[in-house]
Amino acid sequence: MITDYDPLIVLNEKISTVNDKIQLETTQARKFLNELFSQPHKVPYIRKKYCEVCLARHVSFEGHHYSGIKHDHKQITVCIPCHNTLTQRQTLWDSRWWSDTDSEFLKLSFLYRGVHDILQLISEKRQNSLYSDIAKSIIPVTSYLQNGAQN
Repeated sequence: MITDYDPLIVLNEKISTVNDKIQLETTQARKFLNELFSQPHKVPYIRKKYCEVCLARHVSFEGHHYSGIKHDHKQITVCIPCHNTLTQRQTLWDSRWWSDTDSEFLKLSFLYRGVHDILQLISEKRQNSLYSDIAKSIIPVTSYLQNGAQN
């Protein structure tokens, strides 16, 4: 019947479907970020049986310290290609990343920078701009913390 194709009804159903998908993706991103920031001090080197970036399974995994091992204990389980990419991106960070520091501002800036890089790589691998949008939103925080660091 033609009434089954009423544009207002059809389009509102489509909008609801898209809205539900966005809400699900936002909830998943929130859960992921909460896990990243709330890790207890002692966690296994490899915590998951899949890459937390590209979702690959049945490959070799490594733990990636996303602030750098010198600056924080927090890590993420990644496949070797994703680990290589994230580690390569760390080498481009503020040169103070290479050294130990007592500055809590600087350590926190490296934590945010690592999360930024993870979110960017997730966005690239999964073709999901939500993660890129979140990553871009934390750049000012990272810059502020790096500029406020004394050493």
